[in-house]
Amino acid sequence: MRRFAPVLLVVALLLLTTVSTVSAAPPRWGILGYHVVQPGETLFCIGRAYRVSPWAIATQNGIVNPNLIQPGMVLAIPAVYASLPPGPVCTPQITPPVPSCSCSSYYIVRSGDTLTYISLLYGVSMWRIAECNRIYNLNYIRIGDRLCIPNP
Repeated sequence: MRRFAPVLLVVALLLLTTVSTVSAAPPRWGILGYHVVQPGETLFCIGRAYRVSPWAIATQNGIVNPNLIQPGMVLAIPAVYASLPPGPVCTPQITPPVPSCSCSSYYIVRSGDTLTYISLLYGVSMWRIAECNRIYNLNYIRIGDRLCIPNP
């Protein structure tokens, strides 16, 4: 058992250095722009303004405690879209990019429709349909919505 101790020590040290290196890697998200925190703003209200995950904003900006943001901080807003619960919405300071889409047709959502079904119906990726219609939750489309079907 004593002869395995040095081997176990080396393995443990390698694991520790590997784990710390992986966890220290910065996120590689695209940045929509930058937001200057105003008095009274929270990460959730900023996230709602851009339909972006507040946790991704915190991670992108190295914020350990999301409750401790200060007015005047400049936050990079990552392109990590999310559906957030209702609540206060901050005033957006940047305009998210509008995808260039030319609609070959339009589709009115009916009961039971999914983006997967619609994408198969038209031969267009559901991701492209979602992008052109600014749908951030692929599982949430509403009956009666008029969807732009982009060129394939």
